[in-house]
Amino acid sequence: MISAFNDQYTEKYSPSWISCLNESMNSWMDKFCPGFMCVPRKPHPFGNEYHSIADGDQGRAIMWRVEIVEGKDRPKLASGAWAYPCEFETAGESKTAALMLRMTKPIHGKGKVVTMDSGFCVTAGILALHRRGVFGQALIKKRGRYWPRSVPGDDIDAYFEGKELGETMSFEQEIDGIKFLIHCTKDESYVTKLMSTHGMLDKIQDHQTGRRIGGVWRTFKYCEPVSHHNRAKHLVDDHNNRRHDPIGLEQTWRTKWWPTRQFTFLLAIAEVNAVNSRARARKEPAEPQLKFRRELAEGMINNNLDNAGNVIVVPAAMPRQRRSTRANHVLESRPVFRGKWDISKNKWSKAKQKYQKVRCDFCGFKCRTFCTCDKKVTMCVNCFADHKPRV
Repeated sequence: MISAFNDQYTEKYSPSWISCLNESMNSWMDKFCPGFMCVPRKPHPFGNEYHSIADGDQGRAIMWRVEIVEGKDRPKLASGAWAYPCEFETAGESKTAALMLRMTKPIHGKGKVVTMDSGFCVTAGILALHRRGVFGQALIKKRGRYWPRSVPGDDIDAYFEGKELGETMSFEQEIDGIKFLIHCTKDESYVTKLMSTHGMLDKIQDHQTGRRIGGVWRTFKYCEPVSHHNRAKHLVDDHNNRRHDPIGLEQTWRTKWWPTRQFTFLLAIAEVNAVNSRARARKEPAEPQLKFRRELAEGMINNNLDNAGNVIVVPAAMPRQRRSTRANHVLESRPVFRGKWDISKNKWSKAKQKYQKVRCDFCGFKCRTFCTCDKKVTMCVNCFADHKPRV
């Protein structure tokens, strides 16, 4: 089911130039379910964790690939190796690097940018993305006593000691023939560090921020890599917020069957993607999720689709026209003891004489004949001869 979801977006959707790789939670309270996780920092900490990637157009995020975190439930062989390694693990990539490559596989070779948080600050992963035509960047964070490989974090902090707020610098080194960059910006009490293989230190004029230092408000402009990261780092979180609030399908669909819960997760993603995609097309802000859900439900109930999903086209009714054929214009005689046609009673009026004659409505000649096209009009033989060509 997850593979079908990913294959559909790989075939039908082309992400924008920048995407964000992060985690999403599919809430579930049964700790015995496959891949159960407890992530305290998440708003919904219990359930299945998914690695997910989304792109954004002015905040209207579309999630285009997901992968469940198997954790300790991932099967292993007796030797300790993975029972079902992916193609990148078989090629010798590390666990995190292989994950980054799997999540970005649809955009390999397209030169697009993927920004990530500190959970993906693995030097080998950034280099592996670069070798496959993807420009990755990740926020750097110290893990305990150690910095990521090839990141002299303590030396960088010492260099920025006493520097002005907003001071930027890129530290460059070459690893396996690839230019590896560490973009740094001096903040109030720390130094923001991003590992990447691309980017310049140009100041983004429309992305300004500020800090209050010593009671004085001071502002500075972000450099290009930090600006891209700060503007895209919330894409997955914004998508998750729409999926969960105000009424999430995971809370309202009361199921105890684990596959159904995974289906609700994918269904909720598709729902958020739909409302954001429509907002992109209209170039308008995305409407509230509940409003879109009501419109979607009404459209699904009152639809004009057949069983194959094709639209049923009902031809418009054509105005009915009286046919002008020879059979409609026949000269006949009225029944005996009958006078003119009574419109109010819709039948012949009674007459005292057996062959009662009435004057022709056109020439005044007395006769008993009429045309079958209109019984209420008395018509003689001569006038009928002129009547047929006119009709």
